[in-house]
Parts: sequence; C-alpha cells; structure tokens
Amino acid sequence: MSGCVEFKKLLLHICCGPCALWPLERLLEEGVDLSLFFYNPNIHPQVEWERRLDNAIRVADHYRVPLIVQGSSSEQEWQKRANDGDERCSYCYRVRFSHVAELAGAQGFDAISTTLLVSPWQKRDRILQEGQRVAAGRGIAFLPYDWREGYRKGQAMARDLGLYRQKYCGCVISLGESSFRESITKDHQELTRRREGSAGLT
Repeated sequence: MSGCVEFKKLLLHICCGPCALWPLERLLEEGVDLSLFFYNPNIHPQVEWERRLDNAIRVADHYRVPLIVQGSSSEQEWQKRANDGDERCSYCYRVRFSHVAELAGAQGFDAISTTLLVSPWQKRDRILQEGQRVAAGRGIAFLPYDWREGYRKGQAMARDLGLYRQKYCGCVISLGESSFRESITKDHQELTRRREGSAGLT
C-alpha cells in the first residue's frame, strides 16, 4: 500500500509482463493515473531483453496503459559485479530506479513504484531503500506497495494470457546461477536463430 502518500500520476517501472499483471489489476481498480516504464539494462542476453519487452508491450496493450521504453541489454556492467554478492542487486535496483525517477520528474509524475514488489523472490528491503533514496533526491514519492500476496494469481493470469514466464531474474549472473541454465541457453540460441532468419527474409 502507499500509506498516506497522496499523488496524482504514477510512473510504474515494469520488470516483465507476468509481474505487472497483479499490480495493474489493483492499481486500475483504484483508479490510479499511471504509465509503465520498461527500463531494464540488467536483462541478458539481448534476445531475452527483447522477449521480456514483447511481453511488457502485450500487457500494456491488454490494459490500455501507456508504455515508455528506453535502453537495451547491458551485460558488461553486470558482469563487472559478478563477485559483489548482494551489493550487485542493490546496484541493479539503484540504476533502474534512478532512471525511473529522472524520467518521472521530467515528465510531470509525482510518484514512482515498481512491479518488482510483487515478487517474493526479490530483496524487498533493498528495493525500498534504493527506491526511496532516488525518489527523495528528486522530490517525488516512491510508493512501497506490497503485492506479494497476489504473486501466484499474477502468474496464473500470465499463463492464461500466454505470456512468457522467465526462470531467472535477468542478469548474466543470475542466468549462470539458474538450475535451468542449460535449457534457457538452448532456448536463447533457438530464438536468436529464428530472429536472424526472419531478418534475412526482409
């Protein structure tokens, strides 16, 4: 919940399509004036970034909510932090939320939040810390919603809509640590071949 914070326009960072479904259901029921912002340079490789963007577009179209897209995959920045432990995650939140807050301030939003707050697997305390820090520095509010109780419902909704549901957080480090790494890598290779083949036909 956003507590007693009053705001007029919310810029909601979207990490992926499935995680956005439950938050959007709740926010739109409340009549919140919002736009989505897809900015996730942590997602690796580029073909995975594109697949998650495709899902974000589908969700935005489904709910008829404006979507802003910036950036692309930036593997090297996260690879540099392979040995940083949990600090790598703080860096990941900080980079994304700083960009969200900057855009929000420039385009007249007075609050920001993130669909990452629906996931029970994310580091909630660090999300709140980094989000509130960057927002305060720009004179806007970071809304600490807690959507975790709807995580499973959101995943079921994603399945019903035929959305891709990823099996790792996004960065090159989390890919390497995933127990599904081998199948994910094969999937990425197949997607890359298909996209290269389609590009060759145009």
